[in-house]
Formats: sequence, C-alpha cells, structure tokens
Amino acid sequence: MQDHRHTPFVLIVEDHPLVADSLLACVRDCDAGLEVETAESLRAGLRILAQRPVPLLIVTDLTLTDTQGTEAVRSLRAAAPQSPLLVFTAQADPLLRSEAQELGAIGYLIKNTSIQILRDAIRAVIGGHRSKRRVAQERTGTLSRLLTPKQLLVLEELAAGRSNKEIAARLAISDETVNSHMKEILGRLAVRNRTEAVVRYLQIGSQANAGHPEQPA
Repeated sequence: MQDHRHTPFVLIVEDHPLVADSLLACVRDCDAGLEVETAESLRAGLRILAQRPVPLLIVTDLTLTDTQGTEAVRSLRAAAPQSPLLVFTAQADPLLRSEAQELGAIGYLIKNTSIQILRDAIRAVIGGHRSKRRVAQERTGTLSRLLTPKQLLVLEELAAGRSNKEIAARLAISDETVNSHMKEILGRLAVRNRTEAVVRYLQIGSQANAGHPEQPA
C-alpha cells in the first residue's frame, strides 16, 4: 500500500459542503494533480495533521461545528507550524482578522470575495511547490533589490506565519526593531499590511516558477 504521509497535499477545514467543494475546485484549478484532504471539524482536521503534519497549505473557516473564533487558527498552527494557513470565513471582524494574523495566518479572506481572488491567493502559496529551492533563490534575488538583508529575513519569518514576538526571538532583536522593519517592508513593497506583504512575497515566487516551468522527466 502506498504511504501518503509525505505526499504534498492541501488541507481544507470547512463544515459547509458547498464551500468545501468550491475550495477544492480552486485548488484543482491551481494544480489538478494535487491531493486535497477535507475535514468537517477542527477535531477532524487535527486527526489528519496527526498523520500528515506538513501540508502545503491549510485553508480553514473560523466557525466550525466544534469551535468558534480563532481557536481553529491556534490549534491548526500548533499542529502544523511549518505550513501556511489561510482563513476563509464569513466573519468580517477586524479584531478576528488581527488575532488570526498574530497567530500566524498568512491571509484572511471573507467568503463574499471573488473566486478569482481566492484562486490567486491559493495559487500564490501552492503554485511553486515542485521547484521550491530554485524559486526561493529567485525570490531572494528579486527581494534583495528592494529590501535590506535584515528586512528580508523578517519578511521570510513573517511568510512562515510567525508573529512579531516570535520573529524577534528567532532573529535576536527587539520587538521595536521588528516593528520598525515591518514599516519599512510595507513601504518598500508598496503594500498596506502584513497580509499583502506575504502575498507579494509569495507572488514573486510564483512568478519565478512561471518563468521557468518544469521540464518533463
């Protein structure tokens, strides 16, 4: 029997079947061959992560049958800290958005957003997973023309889903220094907030991948 524990996949945690189907279709549009696991509750999602702990992307609602608010983000991030997490919810609450981002969500999309925006956000994360090393090198080259080395490190940590406090600890700098770097990063990338900075970071990698499509084996 084939071992799927280390096969690249996307995890969708959503208790509404129609929304889950729409999310699955968006993933298929980005990569028809990519495996997708779906869970109707936080508990079910955590069971999947206990078996397969590093998905390429986690997409979760905040209102599930067994949890409300940002607990889903907290629990899923704890179970899969290396995986980017995107919130897709009907809750347009600025406080929930801020809490989710502090917990490491790379994006927060409202369910009335267009399918194209949702598809672009998913593609930005998973589009280059087959060429990670080369894409990372080209992304770094592009960003190094815009950011200082320290700012680039801060942005990489942000894209990994880490909060300002976690970034400060990992880079051995103060919270104030992280905040200062964040302001500079937003200005130099011409974006308005942390989410847009991460999307821009991921888009640069996606563009690098598109410019060098894989050759068939």
